[in-house]
Amino acid sequence: MPSDSLSVVIPVFNGQGWIGDCITRVGRAVDVAGLGRVELIVVDDGSVDATVVEAEAATWPHSPPIRMISQHNQGRLAARMTGLREATGDIVLFIDTRVHLDEGSLAHVWPLLADPSTRVWTAHTVANTDLSPLAGFWQAIEHVAWRRYWRSPRQLTFGLDEFDFLPKGTTALLAPRAVLVEAFSQYEPTVDDLRISNDDTAVLRWVAEHHGISISPEYSCVYNSRTTVRAFLHHARHRGSVLIDGYMRPGARFANAIVAVLALSPIGFMLAVRYWRWILPATAALSVGTATAARALGARTRDSAVLGVLAVPFGLMYLSGMWRGFAARVRSRH
Repeated sequence: MPSDSLSVVIPVFNGQGWIGDCITRVGRAVDVAGLGRVELIVVDDGSVDATVVEAEAATWPHSPPIRMISQHNQGRLAARMTGLREATGDIVLFIDTRVHLDEGSLAHVWPLLADPSTRVWTAHTVANTDLSPLAGFWQAIEHVAWRRYWRSPRQLTFGLDEFDFLPKGTTALLAPRAVLVEAFSQYEPTVDDLRISNDDTAVLRWVAEHHGISISPEYSCVYNSRTTVRAFLHHARHRGSVLIDGYMRPGARFANAIVAVLALSPIGFMLAVRYWRWILPATAALSVGTATAARALGARTRDSAVLGVLAVPFGLMYLSGMWRGFAARVRSRH
């Protein structure tokens, strides 16, 4: 068994309405696992709502005092690094505000941390489609991109060779503090603005290469996506921005595809202007084609439909984010 010393680190920006539930659900998982030495660190990344008040009011039986750290808005990567520097536990749990950890997750995985081959755990993450149908978009993406896992979810450990084909993220990442400190020290952002740096992919790529990453349906969480189209599209642009730093790197699975999209998108824009009468039928065909392909590749029928409906507006916002991230990368080289 590992030490029962756990640091829970929650980076948050404008998390009102989510941070309280996140904290109390972590507390349930801690209690079920019977962990005795736990600290809770909330890093407020410049919130302008009632995040801090809500976080400070969140408790569970025998909960430790919350260590609230406030900083200017610097992005989730900087917030995670701040929390990691402050953490004193042997094991660190990074968890995002919109994530509800399954109450049995820590109890299942904690004994497995003693095995050197299963020291790092990424969560089996299910999108909350009951809360919002928009979540089906992300669930369809997950089930298509990582279908090697989702066709038959099971416990496994993977390294660098399978990194780009299996789910991973810092959504609810559990690992020894020493491993995370070393991984973050190896990370070199390709952009100066850390708010659009990729806060997990490059770090986890290093972890997969040197320690392996484990996943299991028994270590699980629920992700609550944005619930309005406006917030969804804003998030899409951000995801496109951070893609450049995370995947436009040598050896990454999508690096060549990213270059191709950036190179061809101006041509696509000019064609759209010239042949504007074809925009509506082309959009409809693309939506139907996307939904059909997603269903064939393993996404649920309802999720595939949501993906098809949102594919074009998402793609446009995502592409604008990619150009934003690419421009930031070019500026960072000077």
